[in-house]
Amino acid sequence: MQIEILQKISDINGAEYDSTEQRILDAVLHEAAAHGIHKLTIEAVAQGANLNRATIYRRFGNMDNVMTALAIQEGRRMIVALTEATDGIDDPASRITEGFVAAIGFARDHPLISRTAKYEPGTLIKAGLADNAALLTLGGGFMASTIRWAQSKNQALHLNPIRAGDTVARLFASFIFLPGGINHLKDDRSARKYAKETFV
Repeated sequence: MQIEILQKISDINGAEYDSTEQRILDAVLHEAAAHGIHKLTIEAVAQGANLNRATIYRRFGNMDNVMTALAIQEGRRMIVALTEATDGIDDPASRITEGFVAAIGFARDHPLISRTAKYEPGTLIKAGLADNAALLTLGGGFMASTIRWAQSKNQALHLNPIRAGDTVARLFASFIFLPGGINHLKDDRSARKYAKETFV
């Protein structure tokens, strides 16, 4: 992926995709969730979007750019989900807990993330490490900003926000790549219990 993902995902108020581009991305998401990323082809996407291949090439150039655009879109959606889940919560522990629950829930319920984590985990790892680990950096940065907010309220003062944020991002990734075990976060209730008892 040659496009700078981190900057584009962070800009959740950036330009939206037009209706044709959105049809393409919806088709990519559907096809990849149903059959896997490795089996994804321009032909299948074109058929799913009811468009010709030339339109997809004209809009995105190649499949790598299509997948980058999809990552940007879904990254924005996750940021929105986390923001909505924590909006109005003034207690740092509660805010961190609900943000963690929202992040785990988003990944668990996302058709492509859940399927890929189960059948093609290496693909997710590769995506997370693309562009100098842009997605990992994004998650760590989001958490670091939350820690700084908590520190403004005289809590979590012992933490280095950048290092702690990166650690949380890696912890989140481990739950996606390695589900199960004694800390299996199968639903919001179990994720919230874990967050309150261990994570926060």
